[in-house]
Amino acid sequence: MRQEYKWSASLAALLLVACGNSPEANTPEPDAPDEVDQAQPSEDAASDTADQDDNDAGGLPETDIFVTDITWTDGLPSLSGIRALTAPGLYDNQPAFDAADGFYFTSETPNSQTDIRHMNITTGEVSIVTDTPEESEYSPRPSPDGRSMTYIHQAPGDVGGQVWRQSLENSMAGPVHEYGPAGYYALAGDQSQMLLFALTDPFTLRWANFDLGHVTEVSEGIGRALYTAPDGASAYFTLEQPEGGWQVHQFQFSDQTITPLFQLPGISEDYAVFETPDGGLAWFSVSEGTLFYQHDQAGWQPVADLNEAGLSGISRLAVSPQADRLAIVAEE
Repeated sequence: MRQEYKWSASLAALLLVACGNSPEANTPEPDAPDEVDQAQPSEDAASDTADQDDNDAGGLPETDIFVTDITWTDGLPSLSGIRALTAPGLYDNQPAFDAADGFYFTSETPNSQTDIRHMNITTGEVSIVTDTPEESEYSPRPSPDGRSMTYIHQAPGDVGGQVWRQSLENSMAGPVHEYGPAGYYALAGDQSQMLLFALTDPFTLRWANFDLGHVTEVSEGIGRALYTAPDGASAYFTLEQPEGGWQVHQFQFSDQTITPLFQLPGISEDYAVFETPDGGLAWFSVSEGTLFYQHDQAGWQPVADLNEAGLSGISRLAVSPQADRLAIVAEE
């Protein structure tokens, strides 16, 4: 496999800066919210994309991770008890729940690199997963068997990097593949295949088959939101639409077929896909501060007004495996 470095300075804006920065967030810093009220329909939101001013300044946006409880009534979710889990002042982003009572996330270090951390939600205890002062790691994902985790490893001075796997038993780590640079990824459930957000120009989606030992271009012009389906048999990615906004597509690992699904609300490019307590496939996305929900592609409906909760500049979302918690990334 050959490495491709067909990127320019403008590509740097996509990565860590893009993970949490949104033009929606030109509002004062909110007080800590206590509850999330039910929402009415809202207008389309500004897209949560990279802010070039932050990138030019050489810093990461200040984002925090909030969590709220989800309860289900007649198949519909409601939120309560929203609270901040990370301290203000630095970049905390990209939450990914494990199968227990915690989540992994990307956290900025004092020297403006990023490491992977794990937080136990019940106790608030934060543990170190990676500690690399001269390197960066981001986009953490726990493995289905809970014995390892993966993340993007970025060497000093690079933009993007490779997907690495790290054992949770002995902290041994190394690359999953040779391809680079990549920014995001989605592994098949059996870990034999992977979709990659390749930092080519334009950005491209690449399919990697480890058994065959090659990487193939699937599509170009994709968005950053790239996630494995709950059953591990497929993955989801987005393509920007000519009329604006982003459409979600499904990639089947078994035969590499691609199926267009639906458009995200407004012009948002972030979403969470998860399995509901009754076994259905469901989605969250945010447009202009309103959290939208849909079940089995039945159409979007508003479920909570996150503006009323004091959150702004909302980007990434993650749902726990039990579908009882929602993590929300918002700007400070």
